[in-house]
Amino acid sequence: MNLRQNAAAVIENSQGLILACERRKPRGAWQVPQGGIDDGESAEEAVLREIREETGIEKDFLKIVGRSSKVHYLFPHTVSWESNKGKYDGQEQVYFHLKIADSGWKLAEKTEEFVSFEWITKKEMVKRIVEFKKDCYIKAFTELFGEDYGN
Repeated sequence: MNLRQNAAAVIENSQGLILACERRKPRGAWQVPQGGIDDGESAEEAVLREIREETGIEKDFLKIVGRSSKVHYLFPHTVSWESNKGKYDGQEQVYFHLKIADSGWKLAEKTEEFVSFEWITKKEMVKRIVEFKKDCYIKAFTELFGEDYGN
C-alpha cells in the first residue's frame, strides 16, 4: 500500500471550538486543514505551512499542544484527487492539536482549497467529515481529547 505522508491541524480556540474548512471541490465536504509532508520537512513544519497556505493564519498565533499517533485512510474509487493523480492509495496522517491566540491573527475569507470556515464543536466536525476519513478523525480526536467520538 502506497500512502502519502500527511499532517492535519485541529485548531482549537479559547471557547473549545475547532476550525472546520469547507472544500472548494466537492462543496459541502468539510475537514480540518491538512496536507502532504514535503521531502526534508518535519510533520510539525508541514502542519504549520499547511495552516498558513490553507487558512492564512501565521504560525506565531499557534501553539502545538498535542500530537496523535499515525492513522490512515484509503481513497475510495469514486474520489478523484487532482494532487494524487493515482500515485497513492491513501494517506497516513498525524493529527496535531493546536491552540490559537485569542486575537491578532487573520483568517482568509477563501483560499485555493477552501470556500468557507466555521468554528464548531469536535463532535460536529466528526459528523461533517466525509465517510472515508471518519475513522481517522474518530481515532485521532479520541486520542487527542480523551473522549469517545465514535458515537
